[in-house]
Amino acid sequence: MGRPAEVAAQARTRQGRRLPRALVAACCLSALLAAPLRARAEEAAEAPADGRAVAAPLAGVLTAFVPLVVGGALIAQDDNRALQRDAVRIMVAGFAAAPIVSHAVAGRWRRALVFGLASVATSAATLVAMSVRDPFDPTIGNHKRLAFGFLFTASFFVGAGGVVDSFVVGPAPRVN
Repeated sequence: MGRPAEVAAQARTRQGRRLPRALVAACCLSALLAAPLRARAEEAAEAPADGRAVAAPLAGVLTAFVPLVVGGALIAQDDNRALQRDAVRIMVAGFAAAPIVSHAVAGRWRRALVFGLASVATSAATLVAMSVRDPFDPTIGNHKRLAFGFLFTASFFVGAGGVVDSFVVGPAPRVN
C-alpha cells in the first residue's frame, strides 16, 4: 500500500515542477515583450509631452478598426456575394492605410513608406486572390479558399504591426 502512495507523491512532484517552468517561461516572455514599452516609458518621462504620441497610434487603430467593423457588418449579408466582396475591399483598404496614417501623424515618413508598402502589398495580394477565386462562392471547397484566407490574415497583421510600431517608436522629434 505504501508503494502507490509514493508513486502518487512522485507524480505530484513532477507535475509541480512543470507548472513553475511554464510560469517562468511566461514571465520571461512578458518581460521581453514589455522591454520596448518600458524603454518608451523612460523616454517619455525624459521628453516633454507630445500629443502625437497618443494621436498617432489612435489614428492608426481607428483607420483599421472602423473599416473592419463596417466590412464585417456587410459580410454578414449572407445572400449578397457582391456586397461581401465590397466589404473585403473596404477592410483591406483600412488595413493598408492604418500604418501609413499612424506613422504620418507621428511624423515618421520613412516608416510610413516602409510599413505602408508592406501593408499595401499584402492588401493588394488579397484582392488579387479574391478576383481569381471568389471566397464567398458556396460551391467551392475550403481548400480552394486558403490563399485568400492567408493573405487576408497577413494583411491584417501587417497593418496592425505598423500601428504597433508607431506606438513603440513614438513620434519623430520636433525640429526647432
